[in-house]
Amino acid sequence: MAKLISNPESTIPFYEMAGSPEEKYTSEGFQAVRTFLVAWEQREAFAKDVMGNASLFDYRSATYYPNRTSVFPTKITFTPADKNALTKKTLSKLHLDLNSYNSWAIAKVEYHTISEVDLESGPDNEPGTKITYRLAYEAVEEEIPTEGWVWQGTTTAIPADSLLLRRIPQAIHQLVWSQVLSPPWVTIQETQGKLNRYTFLDCPPGTLLFEGVAANKLYRSTFEVGESPFCWAITYTFRQKAIHHDGSTFGWNHLFCSDTGTWGLPTQNGKELYDDADFEPLFRSA
Repeated sequence: MAKLISNPESTIPFYEMAGSPEEKYTSEGFQAVRTFLVAWEQREAFAKDVMGNASLFDYRSATYYPNRTSVFPTKITFTPADKNALTKKTLSKLHLDLNSYNSWAIAKVEYHTISEVDLESGPDNEPGTKITYRLAYEAVEEEIPTEGWVWQGTTTAIPADSLLLRRIPQAIHQLVWSQVLSPPWVTIQETQGKLNRYTFLDCPPGTLLFEGVAANKLYRSTFEVGESPFCWAITYTFRQKAIHHDGSTFGWNHLFCSDTGTWGLPTQNGKELYDDADFEPLFRSA
């Protein structure tokens, strides 16, 4: 359970300043700012108490906002409370020497609503990581063979040079898996271009194509001495093709068959157009 900042077991003394807190209700959730006074020399210890186990990015160990267990600190800013209380000393090495104050630090703590997983039907996130969800769409027109089509109520065939088009909306699902230390690069390479073997994101098997991945490297700001390890934000893009026809749903491996008047599965030597795979391992660290 997160340790409340007002808990008397806090490692150092602090005081919440007048005018604090500031609270906002936004479309992105509850946000707040609290302002504290702490001893200048103890500001790092205060930051550790507030942010929790920052080296693992486990927000669940941080000091959540009072009575709001989904609102966590995301940023702390320290400034000298009294700029005239500067301890006079010679600074000769930029990478070693730093101003110090025989006074207090003003600590500005910013809080945001944090959800580890946006979508309940999505994959589970590993501890210390976060999964966000985005949804878009694109419509694609697919040409249907005119063979076997007739005008309704007659036996007159549709002219062979007619153009039959079916507009098929395709949902584009994006999952951004962030704070990942060891992305599953081999699994990504082996899975890209395949279809979902099992229901994934509530999409029936065979209707979701793992279209691609993007990744960017992030610097992990921690309290560790020396350099912190880097982490990754991995963006997975899945494209859903769900053709609803005559009460059934068809996916990427289906083509329209004029002989049956519906979608069928073309095969060659018993093999379909796309291979399938389990998508859950994409969200497990290597």
